[in-house]
Amino acid sequence: MFYSFRRVVFGVLAAGSAVGLFAQPVVGSLPAPPDVASFWSLRTMTYVDLSHPATADGDVNLATFIWSAAPCPAAARIKFFRQIATDSFATTLTLLAERGPFDVGFVTQAVSLAPPVTLQKGDLIGITNLTNCGTPTFRSLGGVTAYIYGDAQGDVSFINKPEVLFYVAPELRATGTVSQTVVNILPVAISAPGLSGSYFRTRLQLRNPQGVGRLTGQFVFHPAFAQASPTDLVLPYSLGPWETQTIDDLVAAMGQTGIGSVDVVASDIDLGPTIQAEIYTETPRGGTVGFVEPTVRRAEFGASGSTLIGPDDPSRFRMNIGIRTLDQGTTFRVIVFDSTGIGIWTERRTYPPNYFEQVPASAFIGGAPLGPNTSFVFEGGGNVIIYSVTADNQSQNAVIRFAKLDL
Repeated sequence: MFYSFRRVVFGVLAAGSAVGLFAQPVVGSLPAPPDVASFWSLRTMTYVDLSHPATADGDVNLATFIWSAAPCPAAARIKFFRQIATDSFATTLTLLAERGPFDVGFVTQAVSLAPPVTLQKGDLIGITNLTNCGTPTFRSLGGVTAYIYGDAQGDVSFINKPEVLFYVAPELRATGTVSQTVVNILPVAISAPGLSGSYFRTRLQLRNPQGVGRLTGQFVFHPAFAQASPTDLVLPYSLGPWETQTIDDLVAAMGQTGIGSVDVVASDIDLGPTIQAEIYTETPRGGTVGFVEPTVRRAEFGASGSTLIGPDDPSRFRMNIGIRTLDQGTTFRVIVFDSTGIGIWTERRTYPPNYFEQVPASAFIGGAPLGPNTSFVFEGGGNVIIYSVTADNQSQNAVIRFAKLDL
């Protein structure tokens, strides 16, 4: 019997690469929210991730998945498959093992796989919703998911024609050991003087989003104009259930000054704390000015076709451009237009892996003065976060903008 896929289209910039190297097998992926639930909420379905097969031979004994609702008792079953046949029309899988049913106590649920499941490199992971209380969730990352009606058992087949592919990845991952990985990125963090006596700092509020267990990990500071290094400074965090903490000057708390980028590192079985970040400076009359800085998950960024727009009055506002690359580095072309739409400068840029810089916009384009309403278009690339910070030269108030698709 054959089962089909359904096309689902989401708008994304580009997918980032996975972080870190694992000695034990990893199967599936956990790209993190925002996400979407299955549209089959009232029937039992099995979803198989075809795009993230096991990375090595070995045992997996821990799994994490994201569910659309909680609490949901006995709602999920995790399954493992091996491909046994494929041709231009259909692919057949055989069920290797299943674990569960599992209670879903929180939308991000970690479970133990007992006994461990032995996999070969290339084996696949799937998940079944056993009740109508919630479904697995999915994130568009260029992934492909097969859906199979019911609680898949034995050998199952599905049509693999391109016109009926299901272009999403289930938020589901199993590992052999708990290891540390980058789950979130604060593109820029600073503790340094600015103009007119200002001093900019980075304030964080971090919260454990779960009501049980302690959340632990660390912040890793990567200084500007250098690749990430094993000697980069770290600051551990530890949060009890639903606990919230504040760090008024993150970079100084790490014993550092200057500007850089920060990785949020957590165990494979969680997505790290909820973070609210602000870059601010105190004003002469008291109070602060600054901007709220979003954190960025690796599923949420890219370069090709994205745009930044400079200030309308460069005599009143200054603009800096920041680049943060990921594990693979990046190459892109930047094209600069004046306010009338005439191209005035272009260059092909290559940046090494895990590198950060933030420079004045005029320096970014070779030292030419920045005119009003200058626009920057980035073509190609991927594996990179590109942003601008524009600040008022008098008040020091500022805003951060990420390069967006030029729609």
